Amino acid sequence: MKNLHLPEDAPLLVWVRTADVATALPIAEGWLTVAERERARRFVFDGDRADFLASRFLLRRVLAELADTPPEHLAFETNRWGKPALCGRPDLTFNLSHCRGSAVLLTGAGAAAGVDIEPVQPGRADPLVAQRLFHRAEQIQLLASPRSGYDRLFLRFWTLKEAVLKAEGSGLALPLDAFAALFDGDTIVPLTVPATMAARPFAFGQAELAPDLVCAWARVSGDLQLPTTWQLGASGAVQPAPQVRLGMGSYRPRAAAIRMEKAERNVPAHAA
Repeated sequence: MKNLHLPEDAPLLVWVRTADVATALPIAEGWLTVAERERARRFVFDGDRADFLASRFLLRRVLAELADTPPEHLAFETNRWGKPALCGRPDLTFNLSHCRGSAVLLTGAGAAAGVDIEPVQPGRADPLVAQRLFHRAEQIQLLASPRSGYDRLFLRFWTLKEAVLKAEGSGLALPLDAFAALFDGDTIVPLTVPATMAARPFAFGQAELAPDLVCAWARVSGDLQLPTTWQLGASGAVQPAPQVRLGMGSYRPRAAAIRMEKAERNVPAHAA
């Protein structure tokens, strides 16, 4: 199945629109386990079932290429919080996210991964949710944004939190404000990190995969290598895909300690 020509030594961000692979969904269903097929049958709405099958088509098609294993032979296991991993391949880490009409997969070599995708829909952002779940500094930045950009900025905060917490491994077992960050141009500045990640370096970023889709990713790794972006098409072929990068950031334990020391001494961050 070596015909996708994906690089194996770099993190990959591969996404798909359900509508683009509609004709391939019966093939995807044939790759599923009995439990996955049963789950697919339980969906009440055809659109939800199609989105589920498209996400599994993406997952098995790409991982089969990287693992050099037929897609129907891939086996998965989950940790205590339900995060899946590929059996027998701890070196091939991944994370999957899907929303109405689209799905995205982040995979790479060895680094714990988290990804989230959300559609941009005017009026969807709820200020009460931000008030309840976001860090105070995030709320201030959100309230200071133009009304026309409120929904998109809300989704940037939301997807980034989800991606980082998924990379941490326990997902939404942690509160959303366990990770907080602010946006400064194309730089994402972390404010707080989960205690379980405080001793580990990690990187994160965001992109618009399409004008109506905001995506965030996170990798628990010391390198700052950006994922290359690809899109899966109807035939199962994958092509390099354009994206609009919204920003990137990283957390380094030593750098965070220095910032805290400066804050305690009331030394401006730029004075170092």
